[in-house]
Amino acid sequence: MKKSALILVVLFLSMAFYLPTKSFYNKNSDHSELSEHITSKVISILQGEKYSDFKENISLESCVINQNSYESLNEVLSNPSKKAAFIEGADTKLGYMHMILSENEKEAYLVLETKSAGGTKINWHSIFLKIGENKKWQIINWHKS
Repeated sequence: MKKSALILVVLFLSMAFYLPTKSFYNKNSDHSELSEHITSKVISILQGEKYSDFKENISLESCVINQNSYESLNEVLSNPSKKAAFIEGADTKLGYMHMILSENEKEAYLVLETKSAGGTKINWHSIFLKIGENKKWQIINWHKS
C-alpha cells in the first residue's frame, strides 16, 4: 500500500510541478475533444470491450496499480482472470473528470471517478498518458482505487 501511494505521489508531483500545463477544467477549452476521446478509451477498457480495440492506446511498458498489486497493464487486459478483476462492467458511467495537458501537448494526466449504474460502487483512477511512437495517445501508468 505504501509503495503504491508513493508511486502515485511521485507521478502526480512530476506532472503537477515540473511540466507547464493546460487544464481541461474549462469545458470550452480547445482540447475538450481530445479529453473526451481519451476518456472514452478509458471507459471502454473499464466496460470490458475487446482488448484488440484499444491495444494501440496502451504502451508496451504500461503498468497498473490495482488491488495493491503492480502489474503490466497489457498482461492484466490479456489475461481473462486478471481482466475480470480489473474491469468494472458494461454499466460503468463517468462521474468526475479532470485532465491536465503538458505545454508541448505530448503528455497528459487524467483523474476520473467512475460509478456503477446504481451509483453503489465508486472507483477513482489516475492515469498518465503520452503520445507514443505510433503518434497515438498511450496509457503509461494507471492507478485504480
